[in-house]
Amino acid sequence: MPVYPIFIIIAAFALRNSYTIDLSIVIGCLLIGPWRGIRSDLARIVALVLALMILPKFEQWRYYYTMQLPPILLDSGQRFEQWFAQRIGRVAEKDLQAFLSAVLLGDKSKLSPELQSGFGILGIRHMLAVSGFHVGIWTAMASPMFSWFRKPWQQKLLLGMLVAFLLIYTQSVGAGPSVVRAVGSFTFARIAAARLNQCPPLHWPMLMVILAYLMNPNIGASLGFQLSYAAVFGILLAIRSSPWAQFIQGYTLEKKPKAPAWLATVQISLAAWTATLPIVQYHFGGASPYFLLGNLLVVPMYMLFIWTGLVAIFLGFLLPEPMIAFWNCCFERMNEWILLRADLLRH
Repeated sequence: MPVYPIFIIIAAFALRNSYTIDLSIVIGCLLIGPWRGIRSDLARIVALVLALMILPKFEQWRYYYTMQLPPILLDSGQRFEQWFAQRIGRVAEKDLQAFLSAVLLGDKSKLSPELQSGFGILGIRHMLAVSGFHVGIWTAMASPMFSWFRKPWQQKLLLGMLVAFLLIYTQSVGAGPSVVRAVGSFTFARIAAARLNQCPPLHWPMLMVILAYLMNPNIGASLGFQLSYAAVFGILLAIRSSPWAQFIQGYTLEKKPKAPAWLATVQISLAAWTATLPIVQYHFGGASPYFLLGNLLVVPMYMLFIWTGLVAIFLGFLLPEPMIAFWNCCFERMNEWILLRADLLRH
């Protein structure tokens, strides 16, 4: 059976405790698409009925038989987190240290309430959640190696090493739904590309929803899970005919996009905001109207310090201390200026 109908059944079942879902809507979603014939449609409905009978039993079984990750993966993630946190602490101070710890390691404990509130006002709180946005940073750092080593066995070896690192990184940041989705989608998309399999970008997040539910049937109750997948589905549906859709999953462009990158950024921001708005409205009573301003103007400013931060983290021992101090000072000034403007917008 294709991924789409399984995804519809699993997603509806996983969300049943969080929202009221009409069974007729689920059946309608199952039958969306070109006419396939009565047998095919009946097969989907029968599969839905069987799923309604089997999945509760599966959830009971999974409750007693949870899935455990390999200890070596958990230990490697913990060691990398400790090492990386130490490296951040050697080059960054105060707000910059707190910011880099949040965006690169998912540790928000050091963030000031003012910064978190300011990010919420500007609609860029997603920067503080480790997700595909941050996984893309690591893949971008590794991309030159794929250009240097072009032999098939070298490409496979590099991909294997990159996936292994991303799995360790996933554990080091707490294995949240967003980063698990991003790493899983990236892995499947790159493997499919290497095997010359043509799959639509929507295929991979659907597959990750299925796998996430099979690993943890209670994952649907997680608000982070709902927001992450709503955002990525909204983005992929909005730009499904653009090469940027493939880039979001596999972080590689197979052909040159017709639309410029800045326009794609606008489309992505609008799509993510629109797709997550019902969930945000339901749980928080509203969303920031300044999301586009924040994503287009403010995010690039903070991104500059993420990239320079990575340079300082890995090459800080080569940089003079006055340069590191000046870099920290620039962030403090910029951060204060942005948070002041955010406070003015609130009033």
